[in-house]
Amino acid sequence: MILDKLKTRNGFTLIEMVVVIALLGVVMSIAIAMIIGLMHFSTSEVGLANKNMEVAALANLFRSDVRISSSAIITTNKDEKSKGLKLILLTGGEITYEVENGLMMRISPQGKQRLLGKDAVGNVSFQIKNNDSVVEFGYEDKGAFSRFKVRTFTFCAALNRG
Repeated sequence: MILDKLKTRNGFTLIEMVVVIALLGVVMSIAIAMIIGLMHFSTSEVGLANKNMEVAALANLFRSDVRISSSAIITTNKDEKSKGLKLILLTGGEITYEVENGLMMRISPQGKQRLLGKDAVGNVSFQIKNNDSVVEFGYEDKGAFSRFKVRTFTFCAALNRG
């Protein structure tokens, strides 16, 4: 009889098993929430990095076009709002930057090129400063990847007067 009372347990009770499973469920739900959050953060950061590379490429293209130009003319639409910028090249050709149906376009002798995507461009402005020697191009980026609702970019370059 005494030996029956001193027997050791060989297993877990049902309550202990339920508690352990519940704790594992809580830990797993926290881990899954963190993984999903990190995946979303990674996706948005990759999109923002791609957008920043697109803006850098636009800046380099604009500056190189202006540097090989002898003069610049701001074109307007019927409402006298700036529609685009026409660059007269030293070689005699011309390159035009303009917004068509919400798309930023570059029109050169080689053809049309889309620079910025639809719904990404807002409030485009072109200015010619310093006695017609410096051209400035500015636009607001309404990108979905940015932490901010709107980012403003301005690119300046000096014309080559030959």
